[in-house]
Amino acid sequence: MARADDILTAAAELFFERGFGAVGVDQIGAKAGVTGPAIYRHFKGKDDILGTLFDQGMDDVIRVTGGRFDDPHIELAHICREHARHVLSKPHLASIWIREDRSLVEPYRSAFIRRAIRYLERWQECAGRAYPEADRERVAIAVDSVLGILNSLPNWQRELTRTSGFLDLLTSHAVASFRWLVDAPEAGIDSPLAAALAEPR
Repeated sequence: MARADDILTAAAELFFERGFGAVGVDQIGAKAGVTGPAIYRHFKGKDDILGTLFDQGMDDVIRVTGGRFDDPHIELAHICREHARHVLSKPHLASIWIREDRSLVEPYRSAFIRRAIRYLERWQECAGRAYPEADRERVAIAVDSVLGILNSLPNWQRELTRTSGFLDLLTSHAVASFRWLVDAPEAGIDSPLAAALAEPR
């Protein structure tokens, strides 16, 4: 298993640096310290490696964000914090999730999509309990917005993400953004907010 883990680590770094399509099995083997053909003792090929990376990444994020709390607001803060911590601890994998999902082939793609939907539903269920007066569409928008920000962390300036108290501040902002579900004015095309945004600067 240690050799397989070395291969996955090497592949994640290479996919992050060059993109999935530009990396060959021999390059992965060289970075992992094994011959290209030796990789096939552990994986069926490059597609299998990418599928395994996505699967393991989902395993990890589900594990670290797991747990139920009596107060859904505390649970929401926990999910936000641990998702962010996971992305910061494994930036290569997080970037691959964002950039390489279209490179996934079957059956890996369908399996990942099913798990990703269940993960989104967990966020939406928690946010829905925290703000029961919000409709499902607004909850889904709020969840996607927060996850978009958290998943973009590998692209932030590294000196910012390493600032003392960064994770606490980020979690506070993420949790506070869910207040939009009940505090934000309606933003239809005829709303005052929409009109203000449409005014020339």
